Amino acid sequence: MPTETLHRLLVTFRANLKRRKGIYSYLSDPYLQSLHNLCVQLDPKQITTQIALNTRFVVIDTETTGFHAYSGDEIVSISLLAMDGLTLTGKEYHRFVNPQRKIPAESTAIHGINDQDVAHCPTIQDIIGEIIEFIDYAVIVGHHVNFDIRFLNKTLQKQLFCTLANPWIDTMLLYSACSGRVGHYTLDEVAAICKIINPARHTAAGDAITTAMIFQQLAKRFIKTEETCIEELLAAQYEVGYF
Repeated sequence: MPTETLHRLLVTFRANLKRRKGIYSYLSDPYLQSLHNLCVQLDPKQITTQIALNTRFVVIDTETTGFHAYSGDEIVSISLLAMDGLTLTGKEYHRFVNPQRKIPAESTAIHGINDQDVAHCPTIQDIIGEIIEFIDYAVIVGHHVNFDIRFLNKTLQKQLFCTLANPWIDTMLLYSACSGRVGHYTLDEVAAICKIINPARHTAAGDAITTAMIFQQLAKRFIKTEETCIEELLAAQYEVGYF
C-alpha cells in the first residue's frame, strides 16, 4: 500500500477513534444519555402506522437571526404546540433564545426581536433538552418545516451526536396537494386562502398557532376515515392535485 494512502487511512482512523471517545465521554452524563437515547431509539415506522386521529403532533415555529443554519445563523425564539389528533391540547412551549451573536437589523425588522430582548435568555444549548422532551415521539408539523428542523438538528449534532428522526408534515406541501398549485407559498398566503387570521405574524407563537389552524383545516381533507394512518397523511403531502 502506498505510504500516502496508508497515512490518510491512519489519520481517518484516529479521527474516528477520537470522536467515539468524545461521544462516550460526553454522554456519560445520565441526562444527556437519556436525550440521546430518546432521539436514536425512535422508530419512525412505528409512528407511521398509528391512526392519524390518535397521533400526537407537535407544531413548531422558530424565529432566527437569518436563513442559514449551517453558516452562523441561530434561533432567537421558538414555540411548540401539542395536538392530540387534530385537537390542540393547550400544552405549549415558548422561549426567547440568546443566539450568542448579534441579531442583524434586517432580521429584527421582521420579527421585532433585538439583542437586548435576548441578552439574559438561555441559549439553544441550554434548552435543547426541554425541546426534545416536549417533542418526544410526536409527528412534527410546520410551515416550511425543514427550516426549523435544520436549526434544531445543528444543535443536536453538536450536543448529542444525533438528529431528529420524527416524521414531519409541511403545511405548505399539504396546501399544494389540496389545491394542485405548484409553487412556494408563504404562511401568509396559505392563511389568507384558508381564511385564518394570524394573531401575531412573525412571532414564533403567532405563526405556530396559525400553522396549527391551517393543519387542522387541511388535514381533514386527507383523513377520510377514522382508520386513516399517518403513513397515508405523510404520502399525501407529496401528491400535488391530490383531490
